[in-house]
Amino acid sequence: MDALDLSLLPQEIVVANERFPAELAACSDLDALNRLKGVYTGREGSFAVKLMEKLKSAPKERKRDLGAAINSLKSTWEEALKAKQVDLEGMKKSLEAAKNLWDTTLPPPVPPMGALHPLDRLMARLVEVFRPLGYHVEEGPEVETEEHNFDGLNIPEDHSARGTADTFYLAAHPQLLLRTHTSPVQVRVLKRLATELEKRNGIRFLAPGRVYRKDEIDPTHSPMFHQVEGMLVGKGIGMHHLKGTLAYAMKALFGEGADVRFRPSYFPFVEPGSEMDVRCPLCGGAGCRVCKGSGWVEILGAGLIHPNVLRFAGIDPDIWSGFAFGMGVERTAMMVSQTPDLRLFFENDQRFLKLMGGLD
Repeated sequence: MDALDLSLLPQEIVVANERFPAELAACSDLDALNRLKGVYTGREGSFAVKLMEKLKSAPKERKRDLGAAINSLKSTWEEALKAKQVDLEGMKKSLEAAKNLWDTTLPPPVPPMGALHPLDRLMARLVEVFRPLGYHVEEGPEVETEEHNFDGLNIPEDHSARGTADTFYLAAHPQLLLRTHTSPVQVRVLKRLATELEKRNGIRFLAPGRVYRKDEIDPTHSPMFHQVEGMLVGKGIGMHHLKGTLAYAMKALFGEGADVRFRPSYFPFVEPGSEMDVRCPLCGGAGCRVCKGSGWVEILGAGLIHPNVLRFAGIDPDIWSGFAFGMGVERTAMMVSQTPDLRLFFENDQRFLKLMGGLD
């Protein structure tokens, strides 16, 4: 049609020809295609019939050019309709063949079910490890005050953790911050239950949740991660209670053969303080990038509650004592599942998450 003068054709036909490709593409089955055939090339009332009537009444000198234009246009329509018919018939046969392969006696397919994230499952598992020991769960806000995040934990004003290089402060409310650990929950619980210690015969609880620090992302660090903190307050509590509790917990997590060690360490909110390491299950202690060649992986910090922490909450440290500990959930998950890079837990790769189904 490019070489033909469309002005020879009626305006109605020119407009219809412009619509034809879109109408043809919209035909999704043979019934729709047959209806379109009737409009354009049918024997009665179609555009093709109207064109032939136009040719009969045309002046003799225009019949040749008009006839050529009409024949070319009809051929274009007919070829396009035929090609579309072949495509639709092929699709119909394919669908019918697929139906014949379907066993209608089989039960319908079950869509994949959603599941808790491996980190959520591990936090729930940690709670269950400590629940037989009488621990319950306490929660607190992720946006905290300096009072609860630092002051109540005996962290001095010049401590590096208070700096903007380590902590996310809210620009609109500089006195507020994203908590850097779940320890503020300890402060809140101690203040709330300070007057009930005698009636409760002490307290023991876990505080699982998200925390935030300005860490660079690497195989063992992330600016957002999860912690599970634990605290026990009673009378006559010493380091032997802490070590016995954590040794029990690690064997419950890693098996009876779990090898752990305690190292002296400093934390402002405990005295004395220690860190607990687990022999690296990825390399068996031979040394790898996760344990940085040492054969050990730090899994938690712990110690006896500093008297200033108890005093801040209104508790007499001459009567009451206790211990606290905190572990990184991601690092623990890496040990349990032998995953070499914690970033895998945040990338939402369905293949990895499916493999981690065995984490619980």
